[in-house]
Amino acid sequence: MQESRVQLALREISIIKQAMSSKKKYTPMKESLNNFQKVLEENKKNGIQDIPRQEIQKILIPASKELKSAKFHTTLICFLLKLINLKVINDIQTSEDVLDYFLKIKEIQKEELHYKLIQSFMAFIHQDFINFRNYGFAEKCLTFVFFMKNSKMPIIQASAETSLDKLIELLSGSTQLIIAGQGFDEMNIIIDLDNQQEQNSQQTNSNIPIDHQKEVQNLHSILSDLIKICDYSRPHWFPSTVPIDREFGLSSINSFLSNMGKFFTQFSIIQELLSNNLIQVLRKILAIPINMIKSSIIVVAFKCLTFLVDGPQSGDVWDILIQQIKSNEHSIHKNLSFQTLIYFVQSQIFLDQLLQLPLNEKNYILDIITLLSGIVKEINDPTEFEQKRWMELTNPTYNLQQNSDVYPSDNGLVCRMLSEFQSRFVNSLCVYADQQKISLGVIIKLQSTDKFYQIIEYTWKLNLRGIKYLLLKDLDEQTLQNLLSAFQQYINIVGSIQMKSAQNAFIKTICEFCKPQIGYEFTKKHIQINKMVLNIANCLGNLLECSSWICIFKTFEECENHYLRNRLAKNSSQEEQIKTLDITILFQSLDQLFSQSSNYGNEHLITVMDAINQITIECLEQQSTLELKRSNSQFGDQKKYFSLLKLVELIKFNVFRLDIFWELIIAHFISVISSRNINLVLNAAETLSQIIFYGFEHWTQFYKKNQQHHSDYIKEKWHKNESVYQQTLFQPWIDMCALNQNDLKEIILNNVLKMLQNNGHEIQQKGWDSILIILQQIGSEQTAIFVKQGLACTEYIINQFLSNLNGQQIKKIFEIIDEYKSNSNEQNINFQICNMLWHLGDFITKNNSQNREQNHILTNEELELYLPEIFKKLSIIALDPIPEIRHSAIHIFSNLLIHLNCQNLYTQWKRILENIFMKMMHNITNTFKERNENKELDVAQWEETVKSAIQAFIKLIKKYFLIVDESSQDKDQDIQLLIIETTPDLILIFQQNKPFLTLEASKQMRDLFLYKPIVCLQNFNLVINQISNLFDQPYQDIKYIKTLILHIAPELLEFLNDIMKLASNIFIEEVVDVYYKILEYPINVHTKIDLIQNKIFFEDNLAPKQLMITLQQNLSKQPPQLIQKIIDNIYQLIQEPPSNKFKHILIKRHFIQLNMVLDNNIEFFNQFQELYKTIILTMRNNNQFFYFTETLNEEKSIYMIMAENYLFRAKIYLNNNSQDQLQILKTLQLLLPDKSICEKQQSCSKILNLENQQLQNQYIEDISQIYVKNPNLSHSSEFMEFIQKLYEISQYSNMAIQKLCLLSENSKVLQYLLDASQKILNFYDTECDTNSKKIIDLLNQLLQTKIPQNSFLNFISLDGEEISFENTSLLQSNIGHLFYLMPFFVQLIEHQSEEVRSKVQQILSKISSMVVQID
Repeated sequence: MQESRVQLALREISIIKQAMSSKKKYTPMKESLNNFQKVLEENKKNGIQDIPRQEIQKILIPASKELKSAKFHTTLICFLLKLINLKVINDIQTSEDVLDYFLKIKEIQKEELHYKLIQSFMAFIHQDFINFRNYGFAEKCLTFVFFMKNSKMPIIQASAETSLDKLIELLSGSTQLIIAGQGFDEMNIIIDLDNQQEQNSQQTNSNIPIDHQKEVQNLHSILSDLIKICDYSRPHWFPSTVPIDREFGLSSINSFLSNMGKFFTQFSIIQELLSNNLIQVLRKILAIPINMIKSSIIVVAFKCLTFLVDGPQSGDVWDILIQQIKSNEHSIHKNLSFQTLIYFVQSQIFLDQLLQLPLNEKNYILDIITLLSGIVKEINDPTEFEQKRWMELTNPTYNLQQNSDVYPSDNGLVCRMLSEFQSRFVNSLCVYADQQKISLGVIIKLQSTDKFYQIIEYTWKLNLRGIKYLLLKDLDEQTLQNLLSAFQQYINIVGSIQMKSAQNAFIKTICEFCKPQIGYEFTKKHIQINKMVLNIANCLGNLLECSSWICIFKTFEECENHYLRNRLAKNSSQEEQIKTLDITILFQSLDQLFSQSSNYGNEHLITVMDAINQITIECLEQQSTLELKRSNSQFGDQKKYFSLLKLVELIKFNVFRLDIFWELIIAHFISVISSRNINLVLNAAETLSQIIFYGFEHWTQFYKKNQQHHSDYIKEKWHKNESVYQQTLFQPWIDMCALNQNDLKEIILNNVLKMLQNNGHEIQQKGWDSILIILQQIGSEQTAIFVKQGLACTEYIINQFLSNLNGQQIKKIFEIIDEYKSNSNEQNINFQICNMLWHLGDFITKNNSQNREQNHILTNEELELYLPEIFKKLSIIALDPIPEIRHSAIHIFSNLLIHLNCQNLYTQWKRILENIFMKMMHNITNTFKERNENKELDVAQWEETVKSAIQAFIKLIKKYFLIVDESSQDKDQDIQLLIIETTPDLILIFQQNKPFLTLEASKQMRDLFLYKPIVCLQNFNLVINQISNLFDQPYQDIKYIKTLILHIAPELLEFLNDIMKLASNIFIEEVVDVYYKILEYPINVHTKIDLIQNKIFFEDNLAPKQLMITLQQNLSKQPPQLIQKIIDNIYQLIQEPPSNKFKHILIKRHFIQLNMVLDNNIEFFNQFQELYKTIILTMRNNNQFFYFTETLNEEKSIYMIMAENYLFRAKIYLNNNSQDQLQILKTLQLLLPDKSICEKQQSCSKILNLENQQLQNQYIEDISQIYVKNPNLSHSSEFMEFIQKLYEISQYSNMAIQKLCLLSENSKVLQYLLDASQKILNFYDTECDTNSKKIIDLLNQLLQTKIPQNSFLNFISLDGEEISFENTSLLQSNIGHLFYLMPFFVQLIEHQSEEVRSKVQQILSKISSMVVQID
């Protein structure tokens, strides 16, 4: 539970009584405390909470009168302070009693007591006690504080100063309560509403009426007392022992005036006091020399002046300020006068004075402006020390409402103040304009009698003069920026109200400071001013007149050169780097000079353009050609005219209304371009071209978004229909072409190409007409300087936009190409034209075949006109001296003609091929022939051209006629005529002895033949003959020989082989002759030139595989003369044995492949058997055929291969055919190596001897099998001839005896067998054991042989002896031959070989067993 006030007081009384209990001399005090305690206890019983004031007075009276102990007073003060803090003492009367007690004991000189007093005094300083209703209490407080402030103890002194500041603050703050009580609260007075409500409630509860008039009297009293202090007079409450503090008086007055504001003028007594007394005191103070007064007092004095300017005393205030400013010396007075003046410039007071300008001849504002403008002129530039000091200031502009340190006045500070004055002055003007609802930033119309207009009229010249003088000074960056901002505001004002003379003066003035004087550097100051002027032009451009714009343009034209000179840092210092960055920003800002121009009205926009145009016209009038050269030497060969660049930028931002000012700028540009100033003309042409580009892009995008043009506000020349706007845009280029200036035409062509590259897809019919007119006009000039550019434009149109052109426009394209080509001497021009013709032709052919639905389709008449024109041009270019161009033309010609693939154009295609291409090919080949004969240096290049022409011709023949309807009656006839016409060219090519050309011709000829074989074959007789001649000539060029053997020969062999595949009888014999001539050619050459040594390895080319493979596949289809011709050529091949290994290889491979042919065509064996017989017999009879077999270490000789193959195929043939059996058998038996052959060749080649023995066995075996399988042949003479041969060779051939035994079933064979056996047995009987094997083989054969029964009935031996035996004779059995040979067997019983004897005994046993059976 919270204690009451009475309880709190009783507790504190108990505490102090206990503290005083031991002190006898405190008896009166103790009695007072006891009485106070009794009263409080009585009140407590009665429930009374009030604290009797008289009881506290009873305590304070004895204490203040009798006791002098500081310790006692300290104890009592603590007691009282607790009562105050506990709100036991909370009324003003009791508090005043306590304050009186403090004033009485303050004389006791004890520091601890004084410290306790000042500490306790703070309890009285609060707004409940310190106000003008309790002014007496406030005076006592002031007395006490000033006494304590005079203490020598710093802590007491500081506490006293704090208390004094709080007192003045509370008193000055209470003035607001007075103002509110007087009814001024509706005038936007800022008061503490909470405190006001609280105090009002207190007054209401006490039922004491508030006497506001008394409060005003008290306010008057305190101000009067404070003014006395400022005048060094002592008020009644100011302690006599304390020195007067003038600074306190001024500060307090300033505090009161600050809280009252302008409302002190509402109190007449206060107003009179200030006017009559304070002004005079302030004037005295400011008149005191600076060395005799504190600067802080001067500062406060000027602060007080700020509150006195609005009233009857304002004239005196202005006089004081003007007098101080006029002071020649730099002093704090002058400084503060400036600040005070600046403080008022943007106030309503100042505005009120401004409004009186036209009405009052004596006007302080006008005097001040005049004075300041004059002061600026007299100011010297600040010293280096001043500049450094002001650079260090963080807040260089002082505010008089702040207690800031003040430096002595100097030139730099004065300049800052004057700059601040201009800034605030113009801000005041803007405030007034806003109050009057005058919209600055847009053009408005004011009458000359308008107040705002009159103010500007009276002041602008003076202010401009002041600003101009300031700009001449070396200002710091912030000061200069403030001044420039004010300058921009002035221009905004005079521009908005259309004060032209003022605007021009301002613009001219500031532009003078944008650039340095001749010989001086471009400094940071210039950069800063340039930025401001750029900002003016950008933000306020809509207010500037033509003359102002001209001045700005001229200025920046010169400044741009300074930008260029300073765009690179001169060193690595931070200052230089910042400067370089600023220059970059200036460049960027200059490019955005017209970024806000889109907001200009049409008339103002034209005004700006007129200004730019006038700059350009001045260039024409002032600069001659020589001057141009000198001025250009510093920045390049061609000067970039600033006015033209700015005009482009302006139009770029306003291109959306190009139609409004188009005629104006075109007329201007044409007049400029027509001048003699070359650099200007070229720049103007470039500029106009840029404008055309901007306009084209804008209107194209505009019409894309707005499909229907708005004819209500768009002029007719800018309509969308038929792209009229494009014709309008391109017309200036056409007009410039008519000026006949080559440099202009070059610029036009460059820009036309750029237009095509960037916007060609957007150009429409009228636009294309204009573009083509330009190209045609320039191309018609008899000069070569435009050819490259003109053809570049034409080529780009052809490559990219042909589909957008109509027939008439394409016709113009042809004319343009011809005109540029006729003016050119460049060798490479035809290459470019080829490319264009390719695209033209490709488009025309595709357009006719695929794009029938397009609007720009060509008519048949146009097709018939354009197509031959293209091909004629290409045929001419195909004879160009440059090989690449020739090849390109031929390639394009052929491809275009192939693309021309519509049936309804067949006749036209044929006409082009026959009349143009064939003529072109003839010209190419004839030219090549002439150059080859003359041994020109470029023969090799022409050789490649001929190749290209042949390739193109074959490609045309193949590709096109595949597309033409097969039912076309003229197709084959047309091809035949073309082939006939081509033949002379092929022959001419073969005659030139160019290996690679010949090779290519061979390939293409074969390709053509494969396409139309019969037609070609019928017309290639001369070509075949020429090919044959190739291999008859003696060549010395080893390279040619190498190509002929390794490349041309294989290709021609393939070609001839293709002919054979036809199985046609058309000059087939010649083909075969050439075929074999080609095979033998390397061998013939090798006999004269060592091809191997020259690295020509032709061995692989010696195989007629192509021909033999063809025969293998279609021999049955070949005409008879072909087979016969091949046989004849083989006969020729073996007439003589091979003289070298290559001839040997050729023969061998040829025969091997011939054998392969017959493998699949055995039915033709009979036709080739005579050839085989001749081959085998020829080789058998000539050892030279075996020489290279031994040299090359071959497994088999050609002879062996052919004999084996013949035997093999004879067997197969005889197995399947009965026709000519005996003839074939006769040949086989003829080829069988007999005894005489073997005996003859035993001393010859070992290989031949060995192979004859092998062949003998093979032939005996196979012929025997034939006879065994065909018993009917045993009656033929051929059979007996075979038996005779077997008999003849049986003496050394086991195979012969074996086959005689096999064939002994024929009784005609028995006599040969027996006779041969007798001879063998007789021959080997006496021989050594080494021959035992032959005897045993014979005995085995005889033992296994069974002869026919009754073979000896009429037996005739080979010597003619006839022997006849009975039927019963043992000789008539199937082993009768053993009985016949019994005598010979008996002779062998004693043979040395056990095996022979055993075999004889076996035979004899068999004979014995037969005899026993008969018996």
